[in-house]
Amino acid sequence: MPAFRHRAHINRLFDLCVSVTEEEPPPDAADNVHDAADIASPSPLASAICAVCRGTCCHLGGEHAFLDPAAIRGFMARSGGIVDPLEVVYAYAARLPRWGVEEGCVYQAETGCTLPRWMRAAICNAYRCQGLRKAEAVIDEMGTGRFFVVVRKDNRIRRSAFVDGEGIRHYPAEP
Repeated sequence: MPAFRHRAHINRLFDLCVSVTEEEPPPDAADNVHDAADIASPSPLASAICAVCRGTCCHLGGEHAFLDPAAIRGFMARSGGIVDPLEVVYAYAARLPRWGVEEGCVYQAETGCTLPRWMRAAICNAYRCQGLRKAEAVIDEMGTGRFFVVVRKDNRIRRSAFVDGEGIRHYPAEP
């Protein structure tokens, strides 16, 4: 991943963390913090399907990764007492992938998001694209354990892969 993307993210994140620690939290801030157990996780199969796309919907996260004051306050509340802006930045910087997805969110890697769900912005945990919603419905209704995923953009196939309980196998095989 280009260093300029890391720097842009770290600089924005530091400014965000400083602003969160310097301002009074809104009165309902504590009500908006959920336990990590409350964050709905897709099944491992659905997560693998999502990872094949490599950020087609996550690309809007760019260098800001959708992180906002609510996400930072939530991280601080769930982290066991981390409130120093530098420690928060370090915790997030430690999760940046070495090899990221070009034009994707800075946390988007080959296998999906490198942030654990409890560190992500609310939109990242809640959003499901139409394709993922359909796949989850098929998993729930039919119990199928394998898919062939095709990612299109501008009416062109960008990538495809077989996805099952053993992982992701790109087709054609990627180098």
